[in-house]
Amino acid sequence: MKKTLSVEGMTCMHCSGRVKKYLESNSGISNITVDLGNKEAAFTCDNTVNLDTVIKDITELGYTAKER
Repeated sequence: MKKTLSVEGMTCMHCSGRVKKYLESNSGISNITVDLGNKEAAFTCDNTVNLDTVIKDITELGYTAKER
């Protein structure tokens, strides 16, 4: 299923790279795009992915994430 998260707090390419690297480290997540300008991360995930955990983990990286 396709998911899009609003990710506030990304201010540079390093920030968006951190979010993308985190998402890439999760099995079950693919087709990842992180758009710094629109402050969003979009990806495809399977049923093994707990979206609440993904949001919590991105928050622990220092950003505010929520599902769009």
